[in-house]
Amino acid sequence: MTYEGFRIEVSSRFEGWWRYNAALMCGCFDAADERIGFAAASSHIADAGAGLKEPPAGTPRDRTVVLTTEPCDHLVLYIYIIPHTLPAGNDIDTPRPFDVDVTVSFGGKRISKTVYKINQWSGASIETRVEKEK
Repeated sequence: MTYEGFRIEVSSRFEGWWRYNAALMCGCFDAADERIGFAAASSHIADAGAGLKEPPAGTPRDRTVVLTTEPCDHLVLYIYIIPHTLPAGNDIDTPRPFDVDVTVSFGGKRISKTVYKINQWSGASIETRVEKEK
């Protein structure tokens, strides 16, 4: 039997990805659009304002945050990318946005991959509805 839940993976190849905490949460809904569950996952590297000069020991360069849900029809997903260490320097125009990949699977099959541009100074708050393939 195929597992009828969603798997959300958030990752980045950006060399400064370690400067960001990531939090994912979602409401899980049935076909009648009634909320039947909630799921959350996070990756916390340091407290906001840490001002680190380099990643803490043991921080994987290829860090991926994974959220899995109970069986459901669709979900409303919230992704928060929160800087704990800001870019070096004071020129806000120099650091360019970086890519974060959001990969969604359902029942073990990948159904989408979306790339979001993230501001290095402010991070991001992303809200999206995710539906299984019909």
